[in-house]
Amino acid sequence: MEFNDDEIVALLNRLPEKLHQADSNNQGSTVINIYGKGSLHVDHVDNQNFYGDACPKAKKEKRNEDTPTLPLSSELSTLEAIKQSIILLMEERYEDKLLFNRQAHWQAIYRILVDKGYCRESDFDGFDAFIRRVMPEEVNKPYKKESVKQISKTDFALPFDRWHYDPQTSTTRKPYDRMVAVTGRFKEILEQKGL
Repeated sequence: MEFNDDEIVALLNRLPEKLHQADSNNQGSTVINIYGKGSLHVDHVDNQNFYGDACPKAKKEKRNEDTPTLPLSSELSTLEAIKQSIILLMEERYEDKLLFNRQAHWQAIYRILVDKGYCRESDFDGFDAFIRRVMPEEVNKPYKKESVKQISKTDFALPFDRWHYDPQTSTTRKPYDRMVAVTGRFKEILEQKGL
């Protein structure tokens, strides 16, 4: 019986499956794929090779860690969209006053950026670094990391969609309603920008 190259490759590729099914302790569990000349193994884009070629493609050189990296355009547009959202939030009005008018309102920005996955929960240093990248030049109330850290001691430590007014933990209704308004509006602005 005579086999062509493709049939031999197919038989050899089935062989490891059969050996693995034999369940012998002396056999390894490594599966090896055998490729015929000119066949394509699909792997990570940097590792794709045409097997059987005389000279496989050289791998890309690893980037030196000292080489500066530029943010991807999608990252730049996301950061810019967040910055623009903060600017719009600073311009919003609430009962004839600026909506964002207390330093504690930075907690609203923190809460939504955490809820949307741009920052990690309780990582105030990470939030600090992030917010300084997207901070508009002019803000209604200066940002201070310490004021954002206070969120862990308030009703606002939960994700925004789980907030509810509790008279036992919230002193008065008005500041709570204002924080809900700031947080909700920031979330709406981000969503209008596709974030």
